Formats: sequence, structure tokens, C-alpha cells
Amino acid sequence: MLDIRHIVGAILLFANGLIKIIKESKDFYELEEGIHNFMQKVSTQIFAWALEEIDTQLMKEREKGVWEVVGFRAKQVVSTFGEFIYRRRLYRNKKTGETKLLLNELLGLRSRSQITPKLREIAVKLDTEMPFRRAAEILSYLFPGISPMTIWKGVQEVGKDLKQVQ
Repeated sequence: MLDIRHIVGAILLFANGLIKIIKESKDFYELEEGIHNFMQKVSTQIFAWALEEIDTQLMKEREKGVWEVVGFRAKQVVSTFGEFIYRRRLYRNKKTGETKLLLNELLGLRSRSQITPKLREIAVKLDTEMPFRRAAEILSYLFPGISPMTIWKGVQEVGKDLKQVQ
């Protein structure tokens, strides 16, 4: 649930970080780079928090007689905000023993995917125009943490999706 104390704390941290960047920047480039990096850091924290909040809501709304929480699984992904880690709950069906990650299921996320759907879309578009390495180099300016192999895997995922549709 959204707590006003978390929001106030986040705003204060945000303001302090921004003031520090403004005071320490020597030129336009440093100011732009500092704000860009800071906004990515803040955005990844908000993104991870949002995912974990959705996961908490799923836990509260699940069929308690059927699904039990058996633990957490951490997931590292690269998004358009940068690289971050979030945690989601692993559930087991009490009758069948089947396990699933309800957050992945709800949001349509692949359990092994390393990039978010939005970043995958951008990477695939770039990759149709240039080699994986060059696409990764260009993307890394805006989205830290992306490698040629990550892009290659994203393109492979899209290929599998298209093959299933046919």
C-alpha cells in the first residue's frame, strides 16, 4: 500500500541528490550526465518498488487454499531506466505441487528474460539496422548494463514469439 512517509522520504532524497549534482557540476555536460544518471537510479528504484507492490497485492488476493508462498526469487533485469534487481514471490499449488511466479504470469514476463519488453522492442528495432555489438554500444549510452549477448537473447525471444504465432 502507498504510504505517505515513503513518498516524503523519496522526495527528500531526490531533492538532496539534485542539489548535490547542481552544486558539483562544472559544465553543461556534467550537469546533463549527472541528472541523467541520477534519474535512472531513481527510476529503477521506483520500478522495483512498483513491481514488489504488485507482487504483494497478488499475495493478498491469491487463492490461499490453493497457492502457498514458498519463498522469494530475485530477478536482475535491464530496463529503459537501467539495470536493477527486484524480488517476487514463488508459489506452490498445495494439491499438484506446481510452482509459479504470479507476478511474471500477471505481467506476461518470461522467467529467463534479462531485458524488459520495452527495451527488447528498442533493441530489436536497432538490431535490424546494425550488428548486435554496435546496437549494444549505442544502447549502453542510454541504458547502462546492456550487452551484445543480452540483445541477441532478446531478439531470439521475439523470434520464438513470432514462430509460435505462425
